[in-house]
Amino acid sequence: MFKALKIRSERILARAARANLGMTAAGVAFFSFLSIFPAISSVIALWSFWADPAIIRQEMAIAADVLPADAFSLLNTQLEALLAANSSDLGWATVLSLCLALWSARAGVAGLISGLNAVHHHPERGNVHHLVLALVMTLVLVAIALAALLAAVVVPVVLRFLPLGTMTALVLDVANTLLSLALLVLGLALTYRFGPNRPDHHDRPKLFTRGLLVALVLWFAVSRGFVFYLANFNNYNQVYGSIGAVVILLMWLYLSAYAVLIGAAVDAERAMIPEEGLPPEPLPAQ
Repeated sequence: MFKALKIRSERILARAARANLGMTAAGVAFFSFLSIFPAISSVIALWSFWADPAIIRQEMAIAADVLPADAFSLLNTQLEALLAANSSDLGWATVLSLCLALWSARAGVAGLISGLNAVHHHPERGNVHHLVLALVMTLVLVAIALAALLAAVVVPVVLRFLPLGTMTALVLDVANTLLSLALLVLGLALTYRFGPNRPDHHDRPKLFTRGLLVALVLWFAVSRGFVFYLANFNNYNQVYGSIGAVVILLMWLYLSAYAVLIGAAVDAERAMIPEEGLPPEPLPAQ
């Protein structure tokens, strides 16, 4: 068992080295940073067609548990600026402005798709195919975000009919957190399943894989570790000054992208189903 685990780990590390995982994760983090604010704008614009976008504050607060304080403050400040905009202008944003926001948001998804292809050693799709897939997946992820907002509205209504008494607030917080986590898992699972350019489209993995579990555990661990580091040894603001929060957010996105790509590498190796005791693939020549 331990020998097989050692071989599997060496294969995953070899795959990560061939994919130049550090640089790949940096690219994913950069494009995610460029897309995160347009994505928030898109969600607010779409949600405001049906309901008060202020509910987004409640969902954003959940991110405070995993985001560094400075990064959360940066995102929350921009969120408040968008929510403070004229509600009628924001709610009835023109089709053009919404399309531009979605177009900007798809850059992060496109970067992640390229990273998954690198980890799986698959060639990139044609430009048009790659663009269309990135746009479709962006729309799917935005729809998942809207579903999280809908759940934040529906769950309190449902809980009113349950005899929870003083436990209502606690149950509501737990339910919102679990629903947000479930939708996050669903979004990542769909990305793992449909993102890589597999030669055989019938050879797609199950929706929920071991690599997905590894990615989630690793992501939570590095997020909490990074928050702990910043709380005890933070010198980002002294070094980077006024852009310290931006650097912290970029670093958190980099660590998150690395965790997601490691999970993809786990799935890629499991898909090969090597024989017990098979020696690991060699690292690429330096």
